[in-house]
Amino acid sequence: MRISPTIDMSSYALKTLINLMLAQAQECVWQKAAMDQLRDGTIARLAIKIANFYDAAYELASNSSIQNVFPRHWLTHMQIKALHFNAAAHYRKSCECISKNKYGEEIARLQLANGYVKRAFDMLRSFFSNNSPGISNAVINDLKSLQQIIQTNLARAVKDNDVIYLEQIPSPSALPPIQQFEMVQPVAPPDVADPVSLMLNNERRSDALPHPVIGLPLFQKLVPFAVHQAASVYVDRKERIIKEDIIGRLDELTEVFDSTLQSLNLSATLFASADDQKKGLPELLLQQAADIRNEGGSKVLYEAWQNVQLSCSKNADILEDAFNALDDEHELDEELRQKFGERWNRPSSQALTEQLVAQGQKHRMTLLSAQKADDIVRKKLDKWAKIIDVLMLSDEELERSVPNDDGEEQDGSGGKRQALVKRLKELVMVMQEHRKIRKVIKDQAKRTSNADDISPALLKKAAELTAKSPVIKIDPAQFEDLFVEQLRKYDSFLMKVDEEDEKQGQLLREMADTHRNYLASRPDGSMSSRREKALQNLNQAYAMYKEVKINLAEGAKVKRFLEKKVRIMTSGSNFFLILLSF
Repeated sequence: MRISPTIDMSSYALKTLINLMLAQAQECVWQKAAMDQLRDGTIARLAIKIANFYDAAYELASNSSIQNVFPRHWLTHMQIKALHFNAAAHYRKSCECISKNKYGEEIARLQLANGYVKRAFDMLRSFFSNNSPGISNAVINDLKSLQQIIQTNLARAVKDNDVIYLEQIPSPSALPPIQQFEMVQPVAPPDVADPVSLMLNNERRSDALPHPVIGLPLFQKLVPFAVHQAASVYVDRKERIIKEDIIGRLDELTEVFDSTLQSLNLSATLFASADDQKKGLPELLLQQAADIRNEGGSKVLYEAWQNVQLSCSKNADILEDAFNALDDEHELDEELRQKFGERWNRPSSQALTEQLVAQGQKHRMTLLSAQKADDIVRKKLDKWAKIIDVLMLSDEELERSVPNDDGEEQDGSGGKRQALVKRLKELVMVMQEHRKIRKVIKDQAKRTSNADDISPALLKKAAELTAKSPVIKIDPAQFEDLFVEQLRKYDSFLMKVDEEDEKQGQLLREMADTHRNYLASRPDGSMSSRREKALQNLNQAYAMYKEVKINLAEGAKVKRFLEKKVRIMTSGSNFFLILLSF
């Protein structure tokens, strides 16, 4: 600028607007995250950054050099929004505390959130007492809704902690700060960030003007609506080719290979054949055995299963107590209704507790489903426990437990089997290389798609269609030939997908034939066959050990979550019974 900027264009004023707009943009992201029901911790991190943006905007707007630029209700609005989102952040963080069993911290954060809301309402009362209009009703209503939610959860949390958890409530200064997620940035338009390029635009000159005209002619970039429709149609077709015909088909080919590998039990075969000298045990098996010995084997799994059952039984008892309390409430309500007649004009017990009963039935079905899942896990454990415990043996004992085919196969079949196993390994390695090739194809196709802009070609085609008359109506169907021509750039990728399909078919056929010959080369009941089977069983036992362990951990997690839900429902049923007794 050739003169000093006015106050409203000063650094403080502009930075105020930047932070205010960043706060509003981050708030849009926060609203989308809340609608999509993302994790409470994520929403809390988004909210605390919104509060910081509003705080920064208020601090800048309060600077003495621009004190008359922004109306007073703007400043109050920034303060209230900052308090609002500080409260929202701590409320969402308290919800995350519930999932982590931090009941004391939950109460502390709810109390902190409640304090922020109270400060916001005190500020509103002071604002309206001075007859200063301008605060939106939507902002006030949002604050009231948040206050109601916080107070309801705070009352529930305090009651649960006093009756059940008895955790110490930390002071606000002892709470860990909420980490921030910044999802917006102040990005200036290119014409503002690089004004020199705009000022040197030579498209329009005038003899009367010694310098180029800044900017393009008005409406120069406007295009017919049909062109926008055509661009949308092209993008849809392009994305369908990328997602379905290229990426989708390549992923499907990989799934077919993996399922074939599993159906042939080829992983176990290669594992069992890893010790080429047929002496000692594979290093991987020894590592697996050491892992199971360190963790305790099937005994630990049985103990974990018992703990899950105890938790399930505990949940069932708590749920039964809740239903008993609801039954007692219903009987007492009927008794008082018969005693007082029309004077007993409160809603019926069934109407009041309908929602609680529905929740209880839902929890009961969840418990039944969990018990069925536990039974399936127990069957897996019973089936594999003995083999898992074999892996608990020392390395020497484990080696003696596995058959040794040393000195067998004088007919020369051992060499043939080794050659077949070697070929199977080669085929698997070839397939692994094709996995890398497929990833490259997918990445190249995505990059081509991202750089594919059909707009210039559409505009050129539209200019040709309207060359004779600018009022000619354009239809997206008139661009069909252009679509076909532009989509040809993806033909090379489609050809590569076809080649991958053909190559994999050849590999799978050879793999099946080789595996069939390998199985035929093993004498039934031979020591080599028995050794391979034993190694396969040990490998599968380790995999089943890990699977059952994960199943039990997930089961315990579900039971803990369900226990919280059931206790909340029990609190509700006892509340109705106590209320009725008064």
